[in-house]
Amino acid sequence: MTERTGSVVRVLNLLLQVALAAILSIVFLLVVLRYVFHSTIIGGNEATLVAFVYVSLIAAAISLRDDEHIAVRFFTEKLARGPRQAIAVVRWLFLAGINFLLLLYAIVWIRQTGNFLMPAMGLPQWVAQISVPIGSGLGFAYCCRQLLAAVAAVRSGK
Repeated sequence: MTERTGSVVRVLNLLLQVALAAILSIVFLLVVLRYVFHSTIIGGNEATLVAFVYVSLIAAAISLRDDEHIAVRFFTEKLARGPRQAIAVVRWLFLAGINFLLLLYAIVWIRQTGNFLMPAMGLPQWVAQISVPIGSGLGFAYCCRQLLAAVAAVRSGK
């Protein structure tokens, strides 16, 4: 792992930790306010939902980086090294394609609906929607990295 990649990993992990701590704190505060003081924070539920979406999409990209995404490998594990490596190339091509298409369609979606306001917080919807191209862009980059590694493994025969 290069120094730059290590820095990105540390920043993403820190971002996820801060976001999860914020979600936990806001939900705890909302519960206490609701049931003890019969009050609430306007936009609190919406803020936790937006933070959760960011966490989910960035964590999905990280799972691609670490090759820990959802996969059924029962049959591929029984194959010889060559076919298994070829299937890995196809898998990473497919996942990169999905993330790339998601990135493109998310940009179109944001252009069409991003300026509408969120009901409770009054922020433009692109504040939440931008999480999709961020997550899919990271996912695409990590898939390309894994794809290059898979192609190198096929070429070297290791």
